[in-house]
Amino acid sequence: MGPKKTKIILVCSGGGHLAEMLQLEEMFTRYDYLMVTENTEYTSFFKEQYNMRFIKARSGGKKRRFRFLMTLIANTFLSLKLLINHYPKVIISTGSHTAIPMCLLGRLFGIKIVFILSYARVHSRAKAADIIYPIADRFILQWPEGKNNYEKAVFVGGLY
Repeated sequence: MGPKKTKIILVCSGGGHLAEMLQLEEMFTRYDYLMVTENTEYTSFFKEQYNMRFIKARSGGKKRRFRFLMTLIANTFLSLKLLINHYPKVIISTGSHTAIPMCLLGRLFGIKIVFILSYARVHSRAKAADIIYPIADRFILQWPEGKNNYEKAVFVGGLY
């Protein structure tokens, strides 16, 4: 039996954020990882390939803000359960709203937070990034222009 692998959680919303996270496969498969994303018809496909758990997807409609708040509350409890069960040393996120509860709870538990700003964010800010930025141990940019919005961030280039 080999040495025990460090536990990490990878958390992101579906779509482009998940696509960016999957670009890190060569890195994260070296760890005892748990990937957390939204439960949608598109993301459920990945459950067979990765150690993946799901939280609630954001819903729209006429009562969008109310539904978002309810989803955020539900995801806070789901994130707490996942954190307690996996208890990682590090949480890595490529963002968006789905990552907020996990990162905030992780910070409360003393878990290191690494946030990778979306490749699509060159000149603009992101709401989730603005929330996570102050608590992140490492905030990574894929474009140097991001330093204009997140001056303490580290530019490393694209994940691709």
